[in-house]
Amino acid sequence: MIINETLYRELSKEIPELEREIRQFYKTLDQKTGLHGSTLPITFGYETDVVGSFTRSDGSCFHFSLLFLGSCVPNPLSISDRKDLYKHEYAHYMEATMHIPVEYRFRPGLHGSAWQYCCSLIGAAPTPYFEPGKGDKTYDYDRLLKKKPPLHPSAAAYRATQERKNKDNSTVKFQIGDTISHPKYGEGTIQDIKPLSSSVRLSVLFRDGLHTLDQTWLIRYQHGLH
Repeated sequence: MIINETLYRELSKEIPELEREIRQFYKTLDQKTGLHGSTLPITFGYETDVVGSFTRSDGSCFHFSLLFLGSCVPNPLSISDRKDLYKHEYAHYMEATMHIPVEYRFRPGLHGSAWQYCCSLIGAAPTPYFEPGKGDKTYDYDRLLKKKPPLHPSAAAYRATQERKNKDNSTVKFQIGDTISHPKYGEGTIQDIKPLSSSVRLSVLFRDGLHTLDQTWLIRYQHGLH
């Protein structure tokens, strides 16, 4: 969108009314939460790629783009969409200000589970980025907050590696009657084999009696990796 001098002047005229609208709306949320979001500074800009934001610092403030809120721009946000946008940013303020129960802090991030928990308290659409029409939908916050977070790529890779190792470790590589050697018990004969979920247990008869060995350990010993 091209911002000419005329549009700039018209949008600037709307700032006082928009600020009153936002502060009045935040007063109603403050009454519910016991916070003081309506007293924070509110600034406006002309961003084309950012609808709104909340700055977390000693100079905390809300910021909104007039190119989405102003009535003189093409396709401005509807009243319901503006309110959802205000809630979206207020939820960020809540997360930075209030105590979040530990059970709702399992997924980190700007739009993590703590922020979604705050959304559930004020009825904000728990979508990472504001989207018109999302505020009119009904959300199952309870289900959303109980959903397990996705594995981090490194954790997923580690799990896949472990699953491959477990599968390999649980594959039987000896037969009953095989003779094996043990550093303490000497030579023995495998009497029984018991596959487990991530390993194999071998019952081996040595001179001093029957002993149970782990197949993975035995293979490592045979290859000099003990």
